[in-house]
Amino acid sequence: MSLYYEGDTVLHRMNPLFKLALTLVAFIHMVIFPDFTPILIHFITSILLLVYSKPRIPRGIVLGIAAIVLGHGWINMVLYRRGNITIDLYFVKLTQEGIVLGLLLALRVATIALYSLTVAATTNPRDLAVSLTRQLGINYRYSYATYVTFRMAPIVYRDLSNILIARKIRGYKGPRSPIKRIVSIFTPLLALVVKRSITLSLSMESRGFGAYESRFFFRDVKTSRIDYIILGAYLTYLSIITIVLAYLGVLGKILYLVEE
Repeated sequence: MSLYYEGDTVLHRMNPLFKLALTLVAFIHMVIFPDFTPILIHFITSILLLVYSKPRIPRGIVLGIAAIVLGHGWINMVLYRRGNITIDLYFVKLTQEGIVLGLLLALRVATIALYSLTVAATTNPRDLAVSLTRQLGINYRYSYATYVTFRMAPIVYRDLSNILIARKIRGYKGPRSPIKRIVSIFTPLLALVVKRSITLSLSMESRGFGAYESRFFFRDVKTSRIDYIILGAYLTYLSIITIVLAYLGVLGKILYLVEE
């Protein structure tokens, strides 16, 4: 019921915290170097990692991410007002600088989404919760809350799908007003969420969850040598990219001065 699925790749065997650290490093690198070439390299890298993990991503999530990427790029193109107008659509005027900015930001959002999908598809939410407690020392109550959050999202999505299917089977079209139609869908969904939350809280309380400062985990999550190897390899990879791009930039400036 989540994006995670069982696999035997190196990414599946990595410690969840190391995968989050690698993703955070990639995001910081894109912020420090916001030019087109570094982001394009990250985009290609994220695609290769996602293909390697062989995820089973639902079509709805893919369409949702595509809509966010396209919408983000289009809005930035339209709102950018500086420069000469390249495309005039009467109501919408696009400049060359705005088009470049929109494409760059859309590429960055797509890269962030691909990195995040790779982590979500190869990380068991339970292992993430255990790692937060074992490696970072976070109280297991908050770690379990993180686990429940990851688990509840796909369950709520399943409940929403069941509600829509049940309405379709019964031939119920709902009110004509869009607002009333949304309310008629989310009211039973909210009732299911509240009911499931109450059941979960009663189950936790009856089992004495949180009565002790520490607890035993059936399967522990530890740090292995492969985690440090991949972390070092990725940092070396980014360092080489940064040095090469910096060298090419300096070389380009020198050649430009020589031509002048």
